[in-house]
Amino acid sequence: MGNPKIAIITGAARGIGAATVRRFADEGYVAIGLDVLDAEAALPEGAEHFLCDVADEGRVAAIVKDVLARHGRIDVLVNVAGKVLVKPITETDWAEFRSIADINIGGTFLMLKHVIPAMKAQNGGVIVNMGSVSGHVGQIDHALYGATKGAVMAMCRALAWELAPYNIRINSVSPGSVDTPMLRGDIAIESAATGLPFEEVKRMREGEQALGRWAEPEEIASAVWFLANDEAGFITGADLKVDCGWTAR
Repeated sequence: MGNPKIAIITGAARGIGAATVRRFADEGYVAIGLDVLDAEAALPEGAEHFLCDVADEGRVAAIVKDVLARHGRIDVLVNVAGKVLVKPITETDWAEFRSIADINIGGTFLMLKHVIPAMKAQNGGVIVNMGSVSGHVGQIDHALYGATKGAVMAMCRALAWELAPYNIRINSVSPGSVDTPMLRGDIAIESAATGLPFEEVKRMREGEQALGRWAEPEEIASAVWFLANDEAGFITGADLKVDCGWTAR
């Protein structure tokens, strides 16, 4: 067998990121997880882990350099790292705006900036960015979060043409409601605001889904895996909505 392919996944400590690292490791990749939190406990044996704030360009550049020095290439980049802000825009301060923009847009930009040159040099690679249904439809108190995810999807469309001459594909996945700490945090905020028990609010939000449930992180990881492998070789500049029909209503 030849050398295994190399995949870098950000936001790897929990939720969709952790599930994506596990999926790529199961498929035989060297899966390298990045997160500002210690992700080692969430990652499978053999996966690599780096502590990394994706909004820190020096740290991002150093990690990419290290990966290339040891492995010689980067075949797949999956940008999952992100944060949500549930707040009316008139109550949002500048520091909160900068924080969500720096991570959701800035972190994606920095990973792209430092990984793309390696993919160009090897004449190939695949990038999958994490969008969201919030980038497609309006959601109360999610204006900034939706704006950042819309920006990520716009970057994908532009880069699809920019990178095509180098045999690099780039797409995004837009999850709907996924059972992650981020979504549970949203439910906790709604529970506190309404006075309703957490589990009651959760059941209400699950009932809004066409299939009456939230997705598991592994289901989003499967969508990422599909876009990253050769069976999706004619797909670039696309957004794959994994939203249980949310945007089809």
